[in-house]
Amino acid sequence: MKHVLWLLLASASVLAQESAPPAVATDAATPPLSEPTAVPLQTPAVTPVVVPVAPAPSEPVSAPKPVPAPPLPPPTRVTVPPVPDQLEPAGRWAGDFGAGVTLSAGNTDGQSFNLSVDTTYTRPDDKLTLFGNYLESRARTEANGVVTTSITARRGRVGTRYDRNLSEDLFGFVGLEFNHDRARDLDLRTLISTGLGRHIYKDAELSWDVYAGLSWREDYYRGEGVEVNGVLRTRDSAAETLFGQESTYQFSGTTRFTQKLVLYPGLGQGRGTRATLDGALLVDLNETLVLTMRLQGRYDNQSPPPSKNYDLSLITGLGVKFGR
Repeated sequence: MKHVLWLLLASASVLAQESAPPAVATDAATPPLSEPTAVPLQTPAVTPVVVPVAPAPSEPVSAPKPVPAPPLPPPTRVTVPPVPDQLEPAGRWAGDFGAGVTLSAGNTDGQSFNLSVDTTYTRPDDKLTLFGNYLESRARTEANGVVTTSITARRGRVGTRYDRNLSEDLFGFVGLEFNHDRARDLDLRTLISTGLGRHIYKDAELSWDVYAGLSWREDYYRGEGVEVNGVLRTRDSAAETLFGQESTYQFSGTTRFTQKLVLYPGLGQGRGTRATLDGALLVDLNETLVLTMRLQGRYDNQSPPPSKNYDLSLITGLGVKFGR
């Protein structure tokens, strides 16, 4: 029985060896793989940061005092000298030209007309003035069928004056003037003057000047002449002093007033005294037209009779302005 069991076991072992697959040759240098070993994760060690803390002071520490900033230099003031109104270094003309006519009809027919011009060429240091006026009146009368036309007044004046500033307040001047007055039988009067003046006040609204000087006049009379100091003369000349003042006031942007008064006391006995007065009120109507009202006065205590010593005229009209 035992022999039979050994035979069965041996036969089974031989069959098992024949049915097993052949073994695969492996490299002898390659070690056999071992199963992975689990490595436990570890948190990296962090080195603590030590912040030094200053020890508490025994006394309280005050805040630092602010350092004041250095003072700034004062601003430099630039003084600009005032420039008179309407003055330009190159100069310019400014003024007005006016005319007026008066007509009357009825018991007396008459007409009168007047012309006037007043202009200046102004620069910062000097000024040239041109002026002139002319007035003529005629009357027409009828008697017994005879019509008579007569000239009741004919008066004219034209002149120029040059002013030069000597300082901020003082100025010198020289003038030339021509006059004609039919009522006084004055055919032509030539007047040359010179002197010194002072700017009393001057700004954009008001200017006022006073001046004094000497003048020389030369008179020519019409017809047989006139009586001067008891002598009938057709020509007369005399030296005179002059004292004058003039001003301009700008009421508003459209209205202004000008006036000029000059006295001429004669030098020498029996030479008398003359005076001239010129005033004007001008109102701008628009950029071109101006309404004018002029007052003209003349005085001469040596006027030959039957003429009076003074003439006074109030003239209105329209004018054309330029340069303003």
